[in-house]
Amino acid sequence: MNAKVFLVLMYTTIVTIGAIYVPQPLLPEISKYFGQSMNTVSLTISVALLPLAIVPIVYGYVLSFLTPKKLILVSLIVLVFINFFISISQNIYWIIVLRLIEGFLISAVLTSNMTYISLSVESDKVSLYMSYYIATTIMGGFSGRLISGIIAYILPWRYSFYFVTLSFAIGALLVFYFIGDTKSVGSNEKPESLFKNYLSIVKNKLYFFVYLAVFCMFFVFAALTNFLPFRIESVDKNSSQIVIALAYSGYLMGIFVSFFATKFIKMFGNQIKTMMFGFLVYMGSILILNIPNVYIIFGGMFIFCGGMFLIHSVASGFLNKLAKEKKGIINGIYIASYYGGGVIGSYAPGFIYKQYGWHTFSAVLIFLLLVGLGSIFQFRKKVY
Repeated sequence: MNAKVFLVLMYTTIVTIGAIYVPQPLLPEISKYFGQSMNTVSLTISVALLPLAIVPIVYGYVLSFLTPKKLILVSLIVLVFINFFISISQNIYWIIVLRLIEGFLISAVLTSNMTYISLSVESDKVSLYMSYYIATTIMGGFSGRLISGIIAYILPWRYSFYFVTLSFAIGALLVFYFIGDTKSVGSNEKPESLFKNYLSIVKNKLYFFVYLAVFCMFFVFAALTNFLPFRIESVDKNSSQIVIALAYSGYLMGIFVSFFATKFIKMFGNQIKTMMFGFLVYMGSILILNIPNVYIIFGGMFIFCGGMFLIHSVASGFLNKLAKEKKGIINGIYIASYYGGGVIGSYAPGFIYKQYGWHTFSAVLIFLLLVGLGSIFQFRKKVY
């Protein structure tokens, strides 16, 4: 794979991941504009994450009819129109429906990007390219929040979606002109046997506890990052969209932690102890975020993201260490568990926050992390 092709794939990854989180720093503004509760507007994030919890499980069928390039191109073209309609919509419920459709298209792009990489590079370099890909997804998550916050600070919030529309249009042109075609990769397995394979994996206690820990991990991450704008606004009424967007700077810790995860494993002795440390850091950061000071919240987000991405980067490697066969299915369920936690976490805790306040909201998140920590604790005698 030449550098030009890889850069185009990374651009489309950044744009698609970024598009998921574009509304996040704008949620208070969108809530006021439409006169809707924070629970309703938070659905703009939840519904976009939902397909990411479904598509990885059936990824073999997604590419049964189109080659990766064609699926990327078709998805990007449709995304141009979807985001244009989002940007002009006067009804929050239409935006939510469009965001759900957008989530399926984004899932198709991300699945195709990963497939294209795996088909186009030598087998001994796949892991290296995938580490670059993961770092790119982190950049996408941060840039989507930051750029939308900056745009909304200067212009009305709708211009953030105009920007996304333009970004997808550029991506479609780049894919059309610079990406070559590959073969399609359909699945020959019947849905019944595929379901049995998934069920047998989930019933395995070792895999189940990893999935439960990952579910809890991203549930908490999605919950806190989704309702963080409302927390900042309650602490400082004068906080602008750009201040809220910059609060997500801690997301960049993910790149650092992902690349140095093996160093942490060596430091603590094994992957289990490293993940347990990550959960403890994660819980400690939530206590810090309870301090009603915007600057402390800003700093606490670096610790919060550091703990989360340490668990995430180690857990995925740990799961593949446990897996002796069916790695595609095992990793598919991992991704589904990850985003499944995100779907529920980005919406359900809002009811607790609205009814009982931030401190009770935080206590619930810490409880979920204790469940995740307990899940990892189950391995203390079974693996090493």
